[in-house]
Amino acid sequence: MTRVNSAEQLLEHYNQGERNFEGSNLDGANLSGLVLKEINLSRANLRKADLTGTDLNKAILFQADLSTAILNRVELSQANLTGANLSRSLITGGILKKTILLKASLNGAILIGANLTQARLRQADLSDTNLSSADLSEAVITEAKFTQARYSISTNFPIGFDPVIAGMQI
Repeated sequence: MTRVNSAEQLLEHYNQGERNFEGSNLDGANLSGLVLKEINLSRANLRKADLTGTDLNKAILFQADLSTAILNRVELSQANLTGANLSRSLITGGILKKTILLKASLNGAILIGANLTQARLRQADLSDTNLSSADLSEAVITEAKFTQARYSISTNFPIGFDPVIAGMQI
């Protein structure tokens, strides 16, 4: 495990084959456009980080702090974000297919056009999120909070999910 404090250090060690950066402090780091597949950033501080267009396919972000981060067009398919804090983050157009969001906080996040097909949202907090045009088809939604979350007519939900009963607003 290597703890890093800058995007440059992260990229240098990642390119040398290191994948475990648990507990790193990358607050405000610019990681946009990087390919960081299968990286372990568990418990890392990524507050305010720019991850626009970053490939984090199969990444482990267990209990990572991504609050107020920019994750537009991020690739997070099959990533594990169990217990992660994504509050007030910007995830427009993000790809989160088959992503594990168990007990994750997405309170106030903007997920416009995000692809959450087959995502696992058990006990996730999506209160006050914007899910306009998001695709949650086949997502596993169990005990998740959607209070005051917004959706549009083009938002896709799993069969049997009722956004009104969940407390969402169109």
